[in-house]
Amino acid sequence: MGRSNTLKPAVVEKEEAKVDAQNKAAEATARRFKSKKQKSNMTYNIAVGSVIAACVIAAFAAVSGPAKPGSASALDNYVNDASHIDDVTSKAEGNFTAAASPFFNKWTLADVKWGHSGIHLSGMLNMPGAVQVCEGEEGMEEGGAIPPSYDARANWPGCFGDVHDSGNCSSSYATAAVDAIASRFCIADNDKHNALRLSAQQILSCDKKSNGCKGGGVDNVWAYIQRRGLYPEDCLPFAGEKGAQCKTECKEEQKLKVLDHCVLTRQKAIKREIYNRGPVVAPISIKKDYLVYSNGVYSPTEGASSDFMYDEAGKPVLHAVSVLGWGKSQGTPYWLVRHSWGSNWGENGYARVATDTVLHEGYAVAGTPATASAIAAAEAKKGDDAKKKEEARIERVARDARIAENRKRYEAEQAANAPPQEATEELDDMEDDDFEAEVDLDSDAEAAP
Repeated sequence: MGRSNTLKPAVVEKEEAKVDAQNKAAEATARRFKSKKQKSNMTYNIAVGSVIAACVIAAFAAVSGPAKPGSASALDNYVNDASHIDDVTSKAEGNFTAAASPFFNKWTLADVKWGHSGIHLSGMLNMPGAVQVCEGEEGMEEGGAIPPSYDARANWPGCFGDVHDSGNCSSSYATAAVDAIASRFCIADNDKHNALRLSAQQILSCDKKSNGCKGGGVDNVWAYIQRRGLYPEDCLPFAGEKGAQCKTECKEEQKLKVLDHCVLTRQKAIKREIYNRGPVVAPISIKKDYLVYSNGVYSPTEGASSDFMYDEAGKPVLHAVSVLGWGKSQGTPYWLVRHSWGSNWGENGYARVATDTVLHEGYAVAGTPATASAIAAAEAKKGDDAKKKEEARIERVARDARIAENRKRYEAEQAANAPPQEATEELDDMEDDDFEAEVDLDSDAEAAP
């Protein structure tokens, strides 16, 4: 029994150690299981979150379009999609109709977005060295009646040739400019310039400040035309995306130039300019329903712009058009514009667009063709300006002389009367205009009967 009592603590200690080891092993196993479960839950949560995020991104992409060409989205739909055309015609509610256009055959919306972007405005209006607002624009608005409707083609049928087909080339900044200036030459001197066509390809191939078929400035291109002039179309025919060298066998004297160019910012001024001298150029915002416009007066339909017509910089996709008239249809006022999408698009290559919608009416560029009469008028104006400048110089010299003489007389009178120091200080503080005012008062007094 005593032996039993002696061995008991050792046995108990051994058993307790064994149990303790088993408990620790169990705890370790539990911890490992818990860790695996947590990792499994985390992995599950991440997977679920990724699926949700992917769904959100996909939904957003379907609405806003891809970040770059090639991304899958609604932009992969064809421009001439039949269901889209039916939807546009329905939403237009009789204002205009939509139809498939041969120009956009097999084009996707992405082709238009990425292939016809790059048209822009300089944003430097009225800054030194940049395009200026037309002189006397407000006065132009007041000068005589403007007819309620006008189509320059009706008055000058020989001044509007075939509509350009630009193909897959973002060249509207060039085609609209040459269309407008050729028509203005024709209107200004119809006998000499009837049926004139000027070379848009010259701008695409030769103007180093433009980007050829990748776009250019609606206003900037006019600086090139004014500086270098344009050859007739036959000298450098339109090649579009195929490209052409900046080379011609035509002679330099065949070029036609503009004397100046400026921007009109008011509807009445734009109408008066078109009525008196011919078409102007303005940018237009492109919306997907506009691409399938067939006839009537276009106004954007519901949902036409939210999903597609912004480039990768977030700017609206623009197209340049020449504006050659205006009118009203079923109570809706409109502008008559000419595109470069071929004669099978719209109304034989033209469109009527409701005012205050997609046409940027606050930025219409007008160029003055360098005709013989315009050059003579410019020289006469230059002479008048020089004469006015000289008269202003003579008047300024005479004024300065009067001021100097009156200051001298005033100082002499003050010296004779021995003015106190305070008066002398007041004299020093007086401005030239104070003496000019005295002269005017004295002159009035002498002239009084």
